[in-house]
Amino acid sequence: MAAAASASGGDTPKQLLSIIRDFAYEKSHGERRVSDLRRRLADARAAADAAAAELDAAKRAREAAEQDLRGSQVQAAIAADSILALEATISHLQEEISKAGTDLDALKEFISKMYEMNAKIRQFQQMVSLELAEHNHCEPSTEGQHVRDESKNVDSEGSLKDLADKVSNIEAEVQLLEEEYKKDLLDYDKVREELADVQAKRALMEAVMGETRQLQELGEYPEIYVQSYLFLRISIHISPCFRRSFL
Repeated sequence: MAAAASASGGDTPKQLLSIIRDFAYEKSHGERRVSDLRRRLADARAAADAAAAELDAAKRAREAAEQDLRGSQVQAAIAADSILALEATISHLQEEISKAGTDLDALKEFISKMYEMNAKIRQFQQMVSLELAEHNHCEPSTEGQHVRDESKNVDSEGSLKDLADKVSNIEAEVQLLEEEYKKDLLDYDKVREELADVQAKRALMEAVMGETRQLQELGEYPEIYVQSYLFLRISIHISPCFRRSFL
């Protein structure tokens, strides 16, 4: 019995040391787990704070997008009205250009005919002047014939003067027509420039309409897409070991 008691007394310190070692191991393991949990909790809090900040930023962006969308809808309505007005202006300018082109062609043809007529009148005037000069160099006739010839000369000179006045008037009219033609040509070019400017404004309005439609399409994305995006961003920030603890 003494030997047994001695053996039992020797095992007791060993058991106590074993218990102490187990306790120290469990304590160390527990401290590591607590430290790991604290670290994961800190990571989770940081991820949550980042996600909350992103959520606030997303809300502000959404509010700004909605405000821009409302503004763009007003701009779209204004742009649509402007496009309709510009289309009407373009149609009117095209009609004016077509009419001006027709008038210019007719005026140009009329001026050409006036030049031809003026040339013919001058040619006829020169021919009559030559005939009168030849007639004056002829031999003198009887007194009665001479009186009739003088009367014819006076009539011819009067006709020539009238003809010269008509030629001068025609030349003045042709000059006025040329000035009118130049003015109409300038107006024609001005209308064409206005048409080009209006067409450029229309193209700009159509571009604004296109961007507005794109903004409207972006504003129609469902809320679930935003939530899924935020959940994905949160999942990226949370550490893998912490996600496994949730699973």
